[in-house]
Amino acid sequence: MPASSNVLFALMHPAERAAHGHAAAHAWTIEPGVVLPLVVMLSLYLVGVWRLWRGGRSGTGVRVWQVAAFVSGCIAVMLALVSPIAAMSAELSSAHMVQHELLIVVAAPLLVVGTPLVPLMMALSQPMRVRLVRLLHAPPVRRTWHVLTVPVTVWLLHALALWTWHVPVLYEAALANDVIHAAEHACFFVTALLFWWGIAGGRYGRARYGAAVVYVFATALHSGLLGAALTLSPTVWYDAYASTTTAWGLTALEDQQAAGLIMWVPAGLVFTGVGLAFFAAWLRASERRSRFVRAGAVPVLLLLVGLSWGCGPDVRAEASAMTGGDPDRGRQAIDRYGCGTCHVIAGVATARGLVGPPLTGVASRVYLAGHLPNEPDTMVDWIQHPHAHDPKTVMPETGITAQDARDVAAYLYTLR
Repeated sequence: MPASSNVLFALMHPAERAAHGHAAAHAWTIEPGVVLPLVVMLSLYLVGVWRLWRGGRSGTGVRVWQVAAFVSGCIAVMLALVSPIAAMSAELSSAHMVQHELLIVVAAPLLVVGTPLVPLMMALSQPMRVRLVRLLHAPPVRRTWHVLTVPVTVWLLHALALWTWHVPVLYEAALANDVIHAAEHACFFVTALLFWWGIAGGRYGRARYGAAVVYVFATALHSGLLGAALTLSPTVWYDAYASTTTAWGLTALEDQQAAGLIMWVPAGLVFTGVGLAFFAAWLRASERRSRFVRAGAVPVLLLLVGLSWGCGPDVRAEASAMTGGDPDRGRQAIDRYGCGTCHVIAGVATARGLVGPPLTGVASRVYLAGHLPNEPDTMVDWIQHPHAHDPKTVMPETGITAQDARDVAAYLYTLR
């Protein structure tokens, strides 16, 4: 439609619009309350990455693509809140929608998959890291975080924020008052961060693949309905734009239709793409588990037979049979994934971290992480998806593969 093409031109070519008298098209909004926290957070993150990677250990603790994702997320926040899009949002509902979608479907997921916890902690001094870990593990903090990151909770919070702030009274109040406007953006951004963390925290998170598919598609559905309502409405919802859109060659209704289309189609495509990616990962994970069970049945059976005959196998063979992994590769994986950044691990010279507990006598323990039964499958799953078992744990989602997790578990089970 003509409205959408006009808006697209305005957003992609602000200089041309500025030449025709649109001051908003080249107005950068340098708000210290936005820029300074963002610069500090990005600086700390990069310092932490440097400390993790120094000595030629690129990829340790956080992968290159995750760093790129985090930096891109920060850039998306800047585009939404500092670039001319921010100034244009006061005159165009469509620009305002671009601003919101940059925060919700671009910046928030990129920041989450950037796994910021480990780099940010590594940027701190050792005493500060220890104090922070103690604070994060305090029962009130753990309970609050657990409630806030339950997938159904984050889905409801985000849906409530999205629909509530599009009620005309609140939407226009945000346009008229900077404090309310900041609160609106904070609601969208914080609930989006919680949503993506709860659904995909680090690497698939506590929701796992199946639940993630449901919640992502449910979000695509309700946000698409809101976008469709804006697009197809015969009346203007927000009177505040009635006198500001004509300078851009649009009527207020055309501007609103373009805003609805932005929420309905591009944002919907992002949610759909993410949902399909989770679905594909769900199928792959199911196939991997099936292959692992089939492959692991024979060595476990042989182990049991050997034990029944009184032939005690050596520790390494037993650990390998229990987990389906290789202890030697596991020791290498521990070094490669940077586990020694947080733990002292027997037999691994580079593992001298003091953030987490020392990993000694693992095979003799009754529990993992203080509350999980010490069983091979649980150990492998904990290494791969710690936030699925404890969303408040400071143990990072490293993106470790299933085979590497089995190898690490095999090595840890040699520690007696």
